[in-house]
Amino acid sequence: MYDYALKSGVDPNKLIMEEESSNTFFNVSNSLAKLPDSVNKVAIITSEFHLKRCYAIIKKVRPSMEVVFIHAKDGFTDEDNWYLSDNSWNSGRSLATYEAALLIKYAKEGKIADLKVDI
Repeated sequence: MYDYALKSGVDPNKLIMEEESSNTFFNVSNSLAKLPDSVNKVAIITSEFHLKRCYAIIKKVRPSMEVVFIHAKDGFTDEDNWYLSDNSWNSGRSLATYEAALLIKYAKEGKIADLKVDI
């Protein structure tokens, strides 16, 4: 995504790379730690099914942070196709349902903001 942003004309001084993390919690906290305190708006670029968890972590750590969602379409876990696959390991359906379970688990444990979900 960094290379794509550069090729698309984004000023490299506006981009921050975080490459030390091994999970979403560390990625968000390490990324936020790299930002100046004056930053109050960020963009999340990740797969569609992963956006809510990133958002919920940010909202837990910095509730006033404004967040822009940029979903990277992967072709099998996107909003309009995740449910088309079976539930075999690493399918769109299994990843989306696993992510939903993690959101519930982490919210109950207080690790992320408990988001309102419209049904």
